[in-house]
Amino acid sequence: MDTFYPDGEKNMMSTSTTDYPCEIVERWKGLDLKLLPIDKTDISILCELRENSRMSNSEIAKKLGVTEATVRRRIKNLIDKGIIMRFSIHIDYKLIENTVKAYVHVKSLSEKLDEVVKHITDHNRVVAVYRVTGGYDLLVVALFLGMSELQEFIDSFLKMDGIKETDTQIVMSAYKGVPWTGI
Repeated sequence: MDTFYPDGEKNMMSTSTTDYPCEIVERWKGLDLKLLPIDKTDISILCELRENSRMSNSEIAKKLGVTEATVRRRIKNLIDKGIIMRFSIHIDYKLIENTVKAYVHVKSLSEKLDEVVKHITDHNRVVAVYRVTGGYDLLVVALFLGMSELQEFIDSFLKMDGIKETDTQIVMSAYKGVPWTGI
């Protein structure tokens, strides 16, 4: 299977390295690469690192047909620019625990928003907190060990001065998930 870059040219990677789809390539398909702060080689390196961030520079270089020094220099540059923020792992929480993933919409008093955000982000089951538009102020993404823990979070933890209303949705299954948020 060949992967194509946004400008329509075939990539430098051999067929064996494109056994997985690279969402990075798909994201920028159709864009003029001159508009991005990266080029085709950077995109290829990012694709390899997204698939396996433990891959050595020499392994990436071999797959891309460039030198190890090129890969090392470009990764350093991507880190220095802040494009690569960190290297991490994805844990399949379903294999360890009976994970319940919940999205909780929170409506806050505007003068208490910072206090509410601090309170929520400090909870160990919360994996993301977003400021959103619409009827609610915040979207909280959290992973719980079970329904009773979720209920405790809603009934006790979210009952604080400054929170006016909440609405909770529980994820039943994922057709396309975000690995770093568990499900």
